[in-house]
Amino acid sequence: MAISSGDDDQAEVSMSPLIDCVFLLLIFFLVSTMSKKENKDIEISLPVSSSAEKLLPSNKIIVIGVDIKNNLFFEGVPVTLNALHLKLREIGVVDPNQRIRLDADEKTSMRRVVEVLDLCQFNHLSNVGIRTYDEHYNKR
Repeated sequence: MAISSGDDDQAEVSMSPLIDCVFLLLIFFLVSTMSKKENKDIEISLPVSSSAEKLLPSNKIIVIGVDIKNNLFFEGVPVTLNALHLKLREIGVVDPNQRIRLDADEKTSMRRVVEVLDLCQFNHLSNVGIRTYDEHYNKR
């Protein structure tokens, strides 16, 4: 014998809390993926080039800097030539195709720029580019 509770209506689930939850998750993922690019730049005056290839900024690129006083920087942190050589050696072993960007002041001696480029070449890093002034990204 079947017992009836007298209420044959099906239980309903309200969709509005579910939709609110989905929108909150969507907003969270959008905000978390649009994080700011790391600032690895140093205060230098970049050389001007009329034929430079324009590339989008990336956090995956390694930045080596040389300021007007010929001081070296690795990812925005001051380093010595020997410390830079050790870091580039580690990178060359792990990923020889790693992109490297050289930021050198326009008045930096060519000798220092060549030293950095030689270090990259010595450590089998050939994907090296030199950053130049771009009116959209830089202001003088």
